[in-house]
Amino acid sequence: MKIKKQFLRQIINEEIKNLSKQPPADASRKAAVSERQERGLLAAINEYASIDTPISVQAGPTIIENVQSSYKVEGCNKFGCEMYTDVVFVTNDGEIKVSCKGTSAPSIAGGGLLGAKALIPDIIPNFLEAAEKWYLDNGYKEGDLIPDLYGKLNDSDKKLAVVGTLEIGGPIDYMYVGPMDVEHTFEDNLLKLNGDLIEAYEYADNHDIYFRIRKRRNDQPFAPGEKDRHGYPIILGRSPSKGDTGRRIVFVNKVPKTRDVVEF
Repeated sequence: MKIKKQFLRQIINEEIKNLSKQPPADASRKAAVSERQERGLLAAINEYASIDTPISVQAGPTIIENVQSSYKVEGCNKFGCEMYTDVVFVTNDGEIKVSCKGTSAPSIAGGGLLGAKALIPDIIPNFLEAAEKWYLDNGYKEGDLIPDLYGKLNDSDKKLAVVGTLEIGGPIDYMYVGPMDVEHTFEDNLLKLNGDLIEAYEYADNHDIYFRIRKRRNDQPFAPGEKDRHGYPIILGRSPSKGDTGRRIVFVNKVPKTRDVVEF
């Protein structure tokens, strides 16, 4: 019986070790969903396109001609954040950089604070200081649980937020917005996809873009007066359950009706 218990304990310990090596379930699930769209897009193009027989690709009203192939952009940018470009269309006239998005996902670009700082360095402390003041002015005290807060970017800054720069994996030429499951038809050398290709600058012109402060963990308390290693207001303190500290900053194009927008 003692041997059986030792053997069982050994199996359990091995399972715990294996689980600890796996990425968080929510993160791996999100990555799998986004990659399903990207790889579906690549599979559709590469099934028909080649150097000898380039094709036209249509998504919505946009048609990109003379596409020879496509490939996925892997890895991280110089700041350790996800690349702005997801896939590249290789055409007779050069490469076209595309960022892929779902129809229901409002997040515009990855990278968090480092990505935002690389794009618009002066605006980050202004936004965070205005956000901390907003919470205090609206009666929130240290230790309170606070709602997410948004800040609207001006026209110049929002174009940078959408298009990106070379050092963070852009600039992108188009956004592909469509279902996660890519469907297509091919006839007369024209590949039709079930999404929309939208020029990046056009997307920026036609959408408002916001910073969003969000929690890493739901139980993170308000921590006014505290600073992060960059000297910026930390906003959110240590999670009692998981120990995570600090806020996340992302770019989005929608604000829920129940949330507030701070001016800065």
